Amino acid sequence: MKYKNCFGVLKIAILMVVFFCILQYSLTHFNTKIAGNEATIKAATLEEGRNEEMRAGEMDSYARFLKADGRVLRDHAGSGEIVTLRGTNVGGWQLMEAWMCPTNAPDQKTAIAVLTERFGREKAEELLKVYENAWWQEQDFDNVAELNFNVLRLPISYLNLLDEEGKLREDTLAVYDWFVQECAKREIYVILDLHAAPGSQNGRDHSGDSSESVLFTDAGAQELTISLWVQLAGHYKGNPTIAGYDLLNEPEGNEKERAPWGAVQLPFFNHLYQAVRAVDPDHIILFNAIWEPTDMPDPAEYGWDNVMYEYHFYGWNGIEDVTAQRSFIDSKVENNNRAGHKVPVLIGEFTLFDKLPSWEYAIRVFNENGWSWTTWTYKTVDMGSWGIYNSKAITTPKVNIYTDSAETIEEKWSKADTKTGFARNTYLYDLLKVMADEKAGADDPRRWFQNFEFDEIALRTGTDAAAEVVSSKETYSSREESKVIKLTVTGAERMPTKTSGNVCIPPAIRSSVDTGGMNYLILHTYSRNGNYPLFVTLVDRTGATWSGITLAAAMPVAYRWEKVFLDLNGADIDRSGIIEIRIGSGKPGTYYLDDIYFASSYADPFPDETAEQMREDIGMVGTITDWAEDLPDTPGKSGKINRKTLRTAAIAAGALLVCSFAGGILLASLGKHRRKK
Repeated sequence: MKYKNCFGVLKIAILMVVFFCILQYSLTHFNTKIAGNEATIKAATLEEGRNEEMRAGEMDSYARFLKADGRVLRDHAGSGEIVTLRGTNVGGWQLMEAWMCPTNAPDQKTAIAVLTERFGREKAEELLKVYENAWWQEQDFDNVAELNFNVLRLPISYLNLLDEEGKLREDTLAVYDWFVQECAKREIYVILDLHAAPGSQNGRDHSGDSSESVLFTDAGAQELTISLWVQLAGHYKGNPTIAGYDLLNEPEGNEKERAPWGAVQLPFFNHLYQAVRAVDPDHIILFNAIWEPTDMPDPAEYGWDNVMYEYHFYGWNGIEDVTAQRSFIDSKVENNNRAGHKVPVLIGEFTLFDKLPSWEYAIRVFNENGWSWTTWTYKTVDMGSWGIYNSKAITTPKVNIYTDSAETIEEKWSKADTKTGFARNTYLYDLLKVMADEKAGADDPRRWFQNFEFDEIALRTGTDAAAEVVSSKETYSSREESKVIKLTVTGAERMPTKTSGNVCIPPAIRSSVDTGGMNYLILHTYSRNGNYPLFVTLVDRTGATWSGITLAAAMPVAYRWEKVFLDLNGADIDRSGIIEIRIGSGKPGTYYLDDIYFASSYADPFPDETAEQMREDIGMVGTITDWAEDLPDTPGKSGKINRKTLRTAAIAAGALLVCSFAGGILLASLGKHRRKK
């Protein structure tokens, strides 16, 4: 019985062990299965996340992709918002031009041949890479983005893109890919522009070969050009950063092919178009006219779709004449309207030379017509307004490809980087930054000084001058009615001073104007005396003065209202409180003045300040110390702001403040005395 009990206990124990083993196995298997399911779920989640990212990337690419829609470009492959391209050309990076780049080579073909003959192919390419690596760097993309530009037109050359077998060189293509990727990071589009085609499309230095132009007659050159574009289109197919393919830059042809233009060019355009479309049906194709919109055919004539017409505007006649430049631009609008092409327009190259009013007028016309534009060009050596950035030959010396040693060439070309060798063309830079994005100028700090519309104005004039407020219709009857200052300068022709040949103008409403953070004084003037600068003096609230002359970059034009400006960066007075501006001329005659304000750019619009805002920001009362105390005010309207009145008011206010303070002390003392009693 005793053993039977022991055996029963043992049997129960064994059963319990077996049960627990089964339970443990089941739990382990269950947990493993759960863990596996969790891993599967996690992996599926990650995969879904990756798919979403890919879909988002694809959607983003789709969103950026441009197509033509009638006369405009739209994103979302032609179904989204209108996009107007505004930017510049990369210029002489992949294709040097001696007139604006640090070289004396007549063309790129000669440069490569001479350097190769002198130093061997490997060393020649090494030297050219030194130049390319210096000329365009990552900082240049940032500079372009800071200008509010959204496109770069990239001139390219078959001479460094194709190998001996006619294939795309991997090293050059890698450079293009880097360029496109850096632009994509900054949401800048790229136009690939074949500046130098096999056989040369115009026989000029900027085609890479100035010896001849045989592209339109040489079958081999044509086949190579078509092959180049087919390979490039295959490589960049679907890339949303590429705005389009600019098939041939300035395809003039040789002397016999230039007039009448189109007989050989247009058929070859069509061959190129058909070849590219067979590979890439989606990207915009650009056709460059020589030179007028009326030169181009109706796209339907060739069955062209998703195309953009490109024109280059250089008004060589009257480059210093603002009126001539404006007329030139107006003629291009008329020609485009006459042509009537229902395609988007790119002004692929242009300059308005040295006059800012010409630049502002032209780009405003481009913007109003919905035309895209790219200036020529981003940077130059010793070419002034041709480059947004410019360098001097002493800083970026020219290479003599025939005599300079390899070491000297390397040293010179290594100095071609923008950061250390180039400076902004300041006035043009500021103007383009605003014109590329109109909202930018509206957000810039601006302050009204005077527009002569607020009540009456106290004017004072120096010797040999008289001034009065008159109707703007004295200048021409069609002008909108407003009040302006009429300044009459008399006496002999001589340099004006702070107290002669000028009119002294107080600010509107406020006592002084804070001009901190603003670089320019802008004023509008109408002159009967032709191009002549104005002599301007600023007076701060301490009585200190600073004088300057309106710049030649915006010289007045006779018998029309013009906007001129004064650069304030050298003004060594208290810019936080300007209480008076004196405007004069050393040339006797009649001048009208209107709309005087401070701004950050020559292209900034009028300030949006209201009279109420100006009254809230009244400024500080100042004192004029360089004017005779007993000099009478100009007869006529009594002013709302009179310097003697201001000084008298300031003294009275000070006396009142002292009396009030003293009275307060006396009352406090009496109160204290009463409490003691």
